[in-house]
Amino acid sequence: MVVGVLALCAGAALAVAVARDAAGMDARDLPVNEWFRAFGQDHVVPLRFAEGLSWIGSGARTGPIVLGVAVVLLALRQWRWAVYLLASAELGYVLSDVTKLTVARSRPPWTDFGPLASGTSFPSGHTFGGMTAWVAMGVVFWFLLPRAWSTVIGATCWAVGLLNGPSRLVVGAHWVTDVVGGWLLGGGWLLVVSGICLWRWGSIDRPGTDDGARTGPDPGSSQYAPWDSNPEPAD
Repeated sequence: MVVGVLALCAGAALAVAVARDAAGMDARDLPVNEWFRAFGQDHVVPLRFAEGLSWIGSGARTGPIVLGVAVVLLALRQWRWAVYLLASAELGYVLSDVTKLTVARSRPPWTDFGPLASGTSFPSGHTFGGMTAWVAMGVVFWFLLPRAWSTVIGATCWAVGLLNGPSRLVVGAHWVTDVVGGWLLGGGWLLVVSGICLWRWGSIDRPGTDDGARTGPDPGSSQYAPWDSNPEPAD
C-alpha cells in the first residue's frame, strides 16, 4: 500500500506541474509525441493494433465488461472479489474524471475531439483504466480460474491494461505525460485498493501445482476460493 500511496503522490505532483505550466509541458512532450505519431503513421500494423487497444480500452467498452465480471462474481458468491474489482475500476473512473476536469489540459493537435473531451487530456483515461480495470481483472482471473486458463486470460488482461498507454501515443490522442500520469495515478489507486482489501480480508494465495497438476481443493469449492464470502468451517 505504501508504494501505491507514493505513486498517487507522484501522479498528483505531476498533475500540479501540468496544471501550472501546460504550455511548457506540451513543448517538452512534443518531440516524444511526434516520434510516436510518426511511427504509427509509417507502420500500419502497429497503428491498427493501437487503434484496437484504444477501442477495447475506452470507458464505453471497459465499463460494461467490468460490470459484467462483477455480476458473475456476485452470482458465484465471490462478493469480496466483486468489491475489489468495482472499487478499483469504478471508483478509479471517478478519480480519473475529477483529475481531468481539475487539470483541464488541452489535447495534442493531431486528433479532433469534441468539446467535452478536448480539455480532458490529463491523465489518459485509457491508461488509468488499463491499470484500475484491466490489470485488476487480470488479478481476479489469476486467482480464481484454473491454472490452464488463469495464466493466459490473466496475462492477456495485464497486457491490454499496460499497453493502453502507448497505444494512445501512437494514435495521437494524448501527451506523453498524460500516459505517465495515468500509470502513476491508476497504478497507485490499484495498489491502494489491493492493500486495503488484503488488510481487511487477509492474505491470498494462488494454489501451487505438482508436475503440472493443481493441488488442493477443487477450484469451485469454497475452500479453494480466496476471499470467499462463505468459507467452510474447519473440521
